[in-house]
Amino acid sequence: MKDPLLHTACSSDQALQLLDSCTSHQRYCTGSMYDYIRTRRDSVPWAKQVHGDGWHPKHSFTAVMVLHNGLPTVDKLTSRRLFMVNRCALCEHSCEDIHHLFFDCDFSRQVLTTIAHWVSLPLTTYSLAFILQDGVCSMKQRASLMATVYYLWKERNTRIFNGVKYSAESISIVIKNVVTLRLYGSLQL
Repeated sequence: MKDPLLHTACSSDQALQLLDSCTSHQRYCTGSMYDYIRTRRDSVPWAKQVHGDGWHPKHSFTAVMVLHNGLPTVDKLTSRRLFMVNRCALCEHSCEDIHHLFFDCDFSRQVLTTIAHWVSLPLTTYSLAFILQDGVCSMKQRASLMATVYYLWKERNTRIFNGVKYSAESISIVIKNVVTLRLYGSLQL
């Protein structure tokens, strides 16, 4: 904490004044100092769409990675020569990339269609960016879609690394249970 403070303050006198301003009732307040020395950035426009009280952080994180094409899909790993065959682990037919894995894959479409029907969301377009736009979805719809993306990614990894396959129906049930418990605290299927 000392180095950023000295770097931020122009002189030791200014640093002492800053320390004094960060004390409350003779007690040092770390939060005030952190607010002073941290780099402030504008909030990104999509933050409200993927972060919220009803959403699980790991679901939000995976959705952000999908939005920014940041997941290590087979197409990326193949280009780095870490995988030899580019084949979707879910449908085992097509090449795997972000769009295929979550929206074009037959297996993913089964899960996504089941969840979309459950939350009354007409999926005329299969795009996470469109679905997560402000005002397009309710909290339950958004939470369900982010959970769907997370559990499809988890299923893909389970198939690759553990050799275990679950059905689209069983994954849909897990998603419904997780979302219901997260939003309502009890099962209301």
